[in-house]
Amino acid sequence: MSVDHSGASEVNKSDSAPLFARAAAAASRAEVRLAGVIDDYFRSEEDRLDDRTRTATAAMLRATVQTIAQDLSARASDHLGDHLGRFCTTTPPRDVGAAALVHRLRESGLLRDRALMAELFAQVRQDHLSAALLARGAAGATPWLHDLAGSPDRALAGAARAYLDAESLRRSGRVADLPDMLRERLIWWVAAALRERWAVAAPSRTAVDRAITKAAQRSMSAQNDQDRFDVAADRLAAALRRAPAALPDHLIRALEEGHLLLFITLLSQALALDDREVRALVLDVHGEGLWLALRAADLDRVAIARIGLLLADADPRRDIETLADMLDAIAQVAPDEAMDSLALLALPAEFRSAVRALDNAVMR
Repeated sequence: MSVDHSGASEVNKSDSAPLFARAAAAASRAEVRLAGVIDDYFRSEEDRLDDRTRTATAAMLRATVQTIAQDLSARASDHLGDHLGRFCTTTPPRDVGAAALVHRLRESGLLRDRALMAELFAQVRQDHLSAALLARGAAGATPWLHDLAGSPDRALAGAARAYLDAESLRRSGRVADLPDMLRERLIWWVAAALRERWAVAAPSRTAVDRAITKAAQRSMSAQNDQDRFDVAADRLAAALRRAPAALPDHLIRALEEGHLLLFITLLSQALALDDREVRALVLDVHGEGLWLALRAADLDRVAIARIGLLLADADPRRDIETLADMLDAIAQVAPDEAMDSLALLALPAEFRSAVRALDNAVMR
């Protein structure tokens, strides 16, 4: 007597389909992971992201996403009504909530955004260098900015106090200080991730969409530029520039006290260059572009040597001996000639980006 197994076979196929799908997905992930490991193996140590920067960048991203999510949740609850208000204002534990949101954005591919990640990496490296400068210079440095905060010049004193307050907040909060374009982009991404969560419990997805959209728009318009660290730096640098002859001393004292953003802003204003381009020159451990920028600002051999020594003392990757060998040649470069070598950095950002893309295409 034969037994018909056709029905059981159909059931088994149905039950095992998710297993086969997960196995296929795992195999695909393994291939992607292997490709990444191979790329990493052949990457030079200089080009590899170090663990400290990776960890700090992840922490900054989580803190920034969490801050945005909390703000959107609070604003959206005003529009959602009683049926969703309680759900959206009940936030999960801080780290768990932020980690889940970042994971969702990461797996979607949204975080593979060159501009955003470049900004986060640069801010983390800037923070690390600032901390190293502060740790090495605090013992012997005069509290220059605190003296300025008590200056009889009310504009200068107010700018110094605002900078110190913003710097203190920056060091404690670890939230990214994003330019408007990137901040708005990240707000929309976090809003989309929250929408996924909220729509599950919502009787009306339309209500959720309307609420999260209004919340995002209000969050963008509520940004107060006066609270931003870079705005405080711009204001203080402008006040200090009223004495242009003191620029070398201001630059050196800013580094001695670990005020790296002020150093960057003073130099960018003096040269009328994009501050993010100047930041890239400062963070480059090889430093050739920075030495040219300092000559373009008419700094002499002694001032350049002092700045180079401060940076090398804070970052052992910098080769102070190479700088010493180059100092005479650097000092002989005329300021206008040095400025000509930095001409690309003075172009509008989008134009500059397009020129670089074309140059890189030719090189390939």
